[in-house]
Amino acid sequence: MKKNRRKARKSNSFPLDRRQKRRLIALGEGVALGLCVCLVIFCAWKLVSIITEYGSGSKEYNQLEQYVLSEPLDPEEADDELQQRIDLASLQEINNEAIGWIEITGTKISYPLMHTTDNSWYLTHTFSGDENASGSIFVETANSADFTDLHTIIYGHNMNNGSMFGTLKKYKKQSYYENHPYIFIDLADGTHCYQIFSCHEAETTDISYTIGYAQNDTYQAFLDEITAASLYDTGVSVSTEDSVITLSTTGTGSGATRFVVHAKKLY
Repeated sequence: MKKNRRKARKSNSFPLDRRQKRRLIALGEGVALGLCVCLVIFCAWKLVSIITEYGSGSKEYNQLEQYVLSEPLDPEEADDELQQRIDLASLQEINNEAIGWIEITGTKISYPLMHTTDNSWYLTHTFSGDENASGSIFVETANSADFTDLHTIIYGHNMNNGSMFGTLKKYKKQSYYENHPYIFIDLADGTHCYQIFSCHEAETTDISYTIGYAQNDTYQAFLDEITAASLYDTGVSVSTEDSVITLSTTGTGSGATRFVVHAKKLY
């Protein structure tokens, strides 16, 4: 009897038969397939969410174009009297943090300019205050809202669909710069024109992100450095008599770099 029990115990330790193996393999394949289906569904949902969010942001900003009353004048045609082409009062009735409008003729860049006490807010909120990955175009909070600083920084997302500052990186090519050399900034007192003089990539610690200058040798050294950093020679000179703006993306593929465009004020 004891021998028979030992044989029975021994027989229970035999490997699984073919039928059991097939069942386990089928079960494993089923689990793997289920995980793949779940992953596909999640990715599809995420993609639809992103597209919907992009569309919502674009729709909002397209509707705001109604407050742009005319195209900016060519710098050679402008006279001493500043052009009033933006209905800023109506924009401020919707959001009192609107300080103006930015436009680069012939490009997708045409948006209201925002200024608040927290740089992070408009990274994730549109003009209307809705939470959206598109964010807004906004002026550095430490800058004066009236652009009286010698150096003013303007931020915008590098959106994959080309909205916001998504087309700014096109200035990597000199031919694009030559076709779009001017930036128009509309403020309460009218339209101001800036001429681009330098375009380049920059680290987040780059001198491009320093402000608070006075008209002295330190400011000239700053201007010399950002001019020398340009990917190509624009032929535009700058001096301490000039006030400048910097347009900066908030990411260009690498988390540590941005693409920046510097321009000096003509009027």
